[in-house]
Amino acid sequence: MFKKKIKVGITLSGGGARGIAHIGVLQALEEEGIFPDIICGTSAGAILGALYAYGYSPDEMLDIAVRSNMRRVFKLVLPIRGLTNQTYLLRQLQKYIPEDSFSTLQREFHIGVTNLNAGKHEVWHEGASLHDLVLASSAVPGIFQPIQINNSYYVDGGVMNNMPAAPIRHRCDFLIASNVVTKVEKSPDELTGLKSILARVFEISLWYRSRLNYDDCDTVIEPAGLNNYHIFNFSKTMEIYELGYQGAKRQLEIARKELEAIYAMT
Repeated sequence: MFKKKIKVGITLSGGGARGIAHIGVLQALEEEGIFPDIICGTSAGAILGALYAYGYSPDEMLDIAVRSNMRRVFKLVLPIRGLTNQTYLLRQLQKYIPEDSFSTLQREFHIGVTNLNAGKHEVWHEGASLHDLVLASSAVPGIFQPIQINNSYYVDGGVMNNMPAAPIRHRCDFLIASNVVTKVEKSPDELTGLKSILARVFEISLWYRSRLNYDDCDTVIEPAGLNNYHIFNFSKTMEIYELGYQGAKRQLEIARKELEAIYAMT
């Protein structure tokens, strides 16, 4: 248990259903007396990061994940009549974070998004609707409609950077990465249909755009076993949560000496 106060940041990657593991990571951190002050989230990480920044505990976030039909948020469908909107996710945000403003959050929160017009990655922490930015960060291209903010259209932040760290690095004494997209090989039998191939391409690209940020982080939590869970399968909430929890526990044992050294200097 760490007693002294330092500024801890955490960046939460995108990863669809695997993002539920972030809740387990946050639970493990809090049990060690580590309460992140600054959160940066992308896609699923933006949704959960917003809840945490608003003030929900990991236990409360898990309850929300269990009770919400999260499959309606990231259901992989091929659009027939055009891209779908995110009405369900918006309703959930309005329900659990009724004040649509960064100023009402209890923790500093940054959201990674992709600007389609400018063709660049951006990280916001003020200056626009909180709800709109969360919707934009989780607007998977090819499935969801882009979100218009000011005069530009935005989509999933993971298109260019699935786990931004540099924008908050200078604001943290210790920066933690929670990456829920791991690289594993797939057998030919696992890539037999359009859905599995599209999901695999999405997974590989997310993994690559997450690892780009590892050098900016002090420790990286990459829970083992998440590759056994489809990134669009929300039916195993408790199992995914537990993998995040156990993965964070193991990594914190490795990072303990570094943390203790930083706390000793404060």
